[in-house]
Amino acid sequence: MKFQISIFAGLILFIFAPQSVKGFDGVLEGRFLAGSSYVFDSPTGFKDFDSEAEIRIGVLGNAWTGKEWQLDYEISADANQGDGPSIQSGLRDETKIDFFRAWLRLDRGDFKLRGGRQKMLFGAGAIYRPLGFFDTRDVTGVFPQTRGADAIRATWFPSPSSLLEGWLLPAKKGDALIVGVRGETLIGGVEAGWVAQYHPRSNVKDLIDFKQEIVQLGYHLKGEKEVGLWNESRLDIEMQSALRFDTVLGTDYTFDLGEGLHVLLEYFLTTRQKGFTLTDPKGQRTIQQIGFSMDQPVGIDIRWQIFNLFDLRDKSFQMIPQIEYSITESWFLYLTGRAGGNLKTGKKDGRLNRRADTFTGTESTIGLTVVGFF
Repeated sequence: MKFQISIFAGLILFIFAPQSVKGFDGVLEGRFLAGSSYVFDSPTGFKDFDSEAEIRIGVLGNAWTGKEWQLDYEISADANQGDGPSIQSGLRDETKIDFFRAWLRLDRGDFKLRGGRQKMLFGAGAIYRPLGFFDTRDVTGVFPQTRGADAIRATWFPSPSSLLEGWLLPAKKGDALIVGVRGETLIGGVEAGWVAQYHPRSNVKDLIDFKQEIVQLGYHLKGEKEVGLWNESRLDIEMQSALRFDTVLGTDYTFDLGEGLHVLLEYFLTTRQKGFTLTDPKGQRTIQQIGFSMDQPVGIDIRWQIFNLFDLRDKSFQMIPQIEYSITESWFLYLTGRAGGNLKTGKKDGRLNRRADTFTGTESTIGLTVVGFF
């Protein structure tokens, strides 16, 4: 929190202090979101409607421009208010006010140095992201965006088609730091990338496995020639313990039907040795899932999509349909739904559909959401 406050205070002083530098400018941007979903068969004692409202306001622009360098910035914060069974069960906070982005960036074109709360999102996967160390998106949600990570990141572009990048994040546990490096390039038309990260025990609860000390190694490959193909994998080495391996194989294609029917398929596998910390509530060390999505525009105002997730191990599934209607160029209405089940008769504890005495977030729902940008 002190890290966030110091960044925010520095940015405010810099932006609103009297300026005589060349090129200072700023643009105000924001987002409004409000939605509610009816929960079918909500557990006893829990509300039937799950609702939220959010407003995000920020400013971004150029603070200074020199002969070779320029200094850019972004500050944005959001306030979220929720109500319903997800609040009652503790899946999310009733009220949350926090920074979404808050960074300064020195930019020379082929070299960038950015410090503060920033987006850290890389990899080739669409639904499953083994390399999504800092990815907090719900890809099946109405408008998924990953929240920022507090980091110092340096990026160098040795050529227009390659980069080398490193980062430091405070682990919020003593003086420990999360340290990582990655690279990307094009090899014969195929996007190839690698990553290595040391992840000490931390108090950054948004991170995967924040309680564990892990060395993480990974790669991704992605190519497209009519049909898109990709593979993204990660090996986790838990210190003084054992190994875990995650991988995704994916493909997509746009069929010439209507205004283009986009179909995407991913296979996900995670497996770990006996000594690796077990986090699956069912005690299973190997999990396999399939993610399938379709989306298609209808005219210029409507787009429909549907996510289908299926667990090959316990035979549970989720279907998440969504229809987007463009009210204007900046305001959108979403009709959303969620339907889950288990192919095994009488099964109630599926990984993707769990029926319990408390709200789990896998219940079937239908709802409306309005999103506006300004």
